[in-house]
Amino acid sequence: MLTWVVPVVLVIAAGCVTEFNPATQRQETLLYSDEKEKSLGASVALQVEKKFTFNMEVDINERVERILNKIEEVSDRKDLVFTVRVIEDDEVNAFSLPGGYVYLFKGLIDIIDTDDQLAAVIGHEMAHVTAKHAMKRLQGAYGAMALEVAAMASGNVHMAAGVDLAASSLLFANSREDEFEADRLGVRYMRRAGYDPRQMKVMLGKLLAHQAKQPPRPLNYWRSHPFIPARMASADAEAKGKTEYRDYLNLTGED
Repeated sequence: MLTWVVPVVLVIAAGCVTEFNPATQRQETLLYSDEKEKSLGASVALQVEKKFTFNMEVDINERVERILNKIEEVSDRKDLVFTVRVIEDDEVNAFSLPGGYVYLFKGLIDIIDTDDQLAAVIGHEMAHVTAKHAMKRLQGAYGAMALEVAAMASGNVHMAAGVDLAASSLLFANSREDEFEADRLGVRYMRRAGYDPRQMKVMLGKLLAHQAKQPPRPLNYWRSHPFIPARMASADAEAKGKTEYRDYLNLTGED
């Protein structure tokens, strides 16, 4: 009854590329080649350029470019040319796109004191790119879509809803793992580039302090990011090369 869905799955699988990712140190199977990743990133970057206003101050741009270039030299993706832009907005945030595009909001830069802390932010965002997190989420979305199509074809609405919920859970869980992995890789890049890796924890502490000042928001069960204290503990353990008992408590949520 569901055999008509098989060609869809086969089309998705046919484009898969298996390769060793030096960032994650794992053999990974991906739908997209590096060239397709770069093309996709470039297309999305064009939309970002239209959406935001960018800071043009020479000192700020030279600072972030200098830090990015130092980390780029020691990153795990030698096939990419990374770029960084500063968005003229008070939001305390940053994001990256496949292909090497890093964006920092001016509000985030304003709460950071040192180049080491800024390197933590940039290293984290570059790590998302080197680990191909966005491409994996996109790949996961294709898999979820195929499952939902199959469920809908069965005529079982409850099954389709269950698959949708399970797929959402899987994708968000991966996102939590991505954040921890980007922190760990960011610490590694900071150390290689000559920045103080302990400042990743300090930078995350600044985000936590900022978050505490914001209006309370309803908790979401399908949390897409881990609690900042857990990230601080993980980053601190990575910087020290070990997990202390206090870090373990933060990571596990035990009292």
